[in-house]
Amino acid sequence: MKYNCLLVFLLLSAVELFAQQSPLIDEARMLERQFKTMEAIKKYESMVAIDPGNIPVLVRLAELYCMEGQSLAKEEESKSMYLLATKYAEKAIALDSNRADVQYANAMVIGKMIEYASIKDKTRLTMQLRQKTDKALLIDPNYTKAIYTLAKWNDEVSSLNPAARAALKLMNKGFPAASAEEAITLYEKARKLDPGFIVNNHDLAMAYKKMGKSLQAIELLNYQLKLPAKTKEDQEIKLKSKQLLESLK
Repeated sequence: MKYNCLLVFLLLSAVELFAQQSPLIDEARMLERQFKTMEAIKKYESMVAIDPGNIPVLVRLAELYCMEGQSLAKEEESKSMYLLATKYAEKAIALDSNRADVQYANAMVIGKMIEYASIKDKTRLTMQLRQKTDKALLIDPNYTKAIYTLAKWNDEVSSLNPAARAALKLMNKGFPAASAEEAITLYEKARKLDPGFIVNNHDLAMAYKKMGKSLQAIELLNYQLKLPAKTKEDQEIKLKSKQLLESLK
């Protein structure tokens, strides 16, 4: 299962707290807006070297390494990026596990590592991803990235073949139910909280298409294409949205 590396800018409001202490924050954010992800990563890493307890920056590094890994064609190169993302997410949770962004970051990297896990480990990690997402939403029920992650979890688990779903339930006691309808409800909730959440909009449109709601998908995608791309991932998702829209005409 693939979980897109979700990216909205709610987190950056938290990072604003550190802007007064270091001009590196502004430099890193500018590099992101210029789609220079690896250069932005180096800036953020220089901040962590100075302040190892900077949790928002640790979370951001986990996100950006996931983003970069997702853009690479070679499996080993992608995996190495996801391992670095995992390192920063684990550092953040060791500092403070009672933060929604920290639980979300750990769910996100688990989702990436599912791609490389054995069948047995996939089932275990899928359950862990759900548990960490639930923890994030228990801390902050309106944490948009966690809502999106739960939507994606429902979307992908409900799309598995019956044998795979049965294996998940067999190997994970109390495995939660998943449905396409719940995925759409959650995508729509995330969109209401952040209409400019580009990857969420794309995946909601995909869900609409699968449910035969083509008119809703088209309306959403037309809106999506008018949004500004603030990161390299945004730019890539907008291209996919354009292709999706063409397929619906």
